[in-house]
Amino acid sequence: MDNLIILVFMSIGALVFVAGALKIVARFRQHIEAAGGLEGLKAMQLRMMEEQPAAAVPIVTPVGSVRSARLIWLFFAFSALLSFCLGGFFQYRAIRNARLLESEGVTTRATVTETHISEDDDGDETYYVTYSFAAQSPDTGSQQVKRKESVPYEVFRQAEADGRIDIIYAGSDPKVAHIMANYEPGRVRYVAILVGGILGVVDALLSVPLYRRFRNAVRLDGEGMPVTTEVLDLFAMSDENDTTHYVAYTSPDGQKVRHSIKPAIYKQLHVGDLIKLVYLPDDPKVFRPEWD
Repeated sequence: MDNLIILVFMSIGALVFVAGALKIVARFRQHIEAAGGLEGLKAMQLRMMEEQPAAAVPIVTPVGSVRSARLIWLFFAFSALLSFCLGGFFQYRAIRNARLLESEGVTTRATVTETHISEDDDGDETYYVTYSFAAQSPDTGSQQVKRKESVPYEVFRQAEADGRIDIIYAGSDPKVAHIMANYEPGRVRYVAILVGGILGVVDALLSVPLYRRFRNAVRLDGEGMPVTTEVLDLFAMSDENDTTHYVAYTSPDGQKVRHSIKPAIYKQLHVGDLIKLVYLPDDPKVFRPEWD
């Protein structure tokens, strides 16, 4: 029971992370399309630079607080571990199910209870068949099992027309079942371990620089040297969904930089104000504004 609870929470965490990533990608696509594609983005950038010269200044990401840097690093490190674990778990289950069906498969006729077509944003269709059947299990005896399975169009059309379909299920675990027309003995798909591995590697690679930022945040707290700099410019960039506020100033290594800031801080600043920065003496590129 405890393992099931842990698995549920891990699955929820992975789904939240994937949904967030997909939402960011979709939003980025919307921005590109709204601007008229890549050429539109270039034209918009040129107009912005003419109206706001500071928009041409390089963007940097200052080091955050120790707490925020630690949370971001731990999030990606946990996501990497979670992706590897979930990919391994679902791949193990796929291999186990294939072996069960091959070694103790029982064939029977199932009743088609529902057929469903799912269509994605690109218009690609996925066909599903839901079926139920009576199974005999050594542990639980006779039981009614219901499953939903994605199938090729030919199998979908046949199931929709006949209302009955041949299936195979594992004698010791009837919930492990497969439509016969869509079943290949011993075949195992390695999609789970592939997706989990790719997501895990991406998260692991992202967590490395994030750990460095966390270490830099710790160093800034203990070794940081204070310096003041002047606000060179303040400006905002807006689209149909959001507005991003920027501040531009000279960094401790002498470079003119800009980065986004919270609207509350943006409202309090004025061009010419002095702001405090904390930087590492041995690496002035590592710095943090001290807005408080």
